[in-house]
Amino acid sequence: MKSRILLIIAFLIAVTSVSAQTWSELSQEQKAMKAKEFRADNQKYLKTELGMNQTQLDDIDNINLCYLSTLDRIDRYTKVESNKDILAEAVGSARAVQLDAIMGADKHKKYAEYIKGKIAKMK
Repeated sequence: MKSRILLIIAFLIAVTSVSAQTWSELSQEQKAMKAKEFRADNQKYLKTELGMNQTQLDDIDNINLCYLSTLDRIDRYTKVESNKDILAEAVGSARAVQLDAIMGADKHKKYAEYIKGKIAKMK
């Protein structure tokens, strides 16, 4: 389970630059370390700033894991690009609804802004 969570975080970081190197230039070990740091920071923010408990943190991890797994299956099995976009939007909307249910819409919005800020700083 924890290795899957690390893969989720690695996917999130993959879209960003890290230090002077791009994600593709990092070794597997460097990627794993960055993913662990990214996740630890996010967990700390969710606990301290948004007041999430361990059950909520576990549920958020599970939602993210399912979300990324579903996107992978959509990419693997859907042949028409426009259909991939439609399906990905539907899955993204379902994920947002689930996160709203766990943390509330206001906290979800704050968390999304926090993540966007972190990613912007990495570029």
